[in-house]
Amino acid sequence: MVFVREKQVKGKTYYYLVKSVREQGRVRQKNIQYLGSEKPSEDEIRRLKNKGD
Repeated sequence: MVFVREKQVKGKTYYYLVKSVREQGRVRQKNIQYLGSEKPSEDEIRRLKNKGD
């Protein structure tokens, strides 16, 4: 499953494309791509999710 994560660092918001993967029987979340500090548009998110699958 691929999704966009919003992360707060020192009061600033950053966006990452994240993928859930199963490792050793546990679900881990891996950062696939840093998206920057501006929220990506819905079309951009949809395109990135399709690329990440």
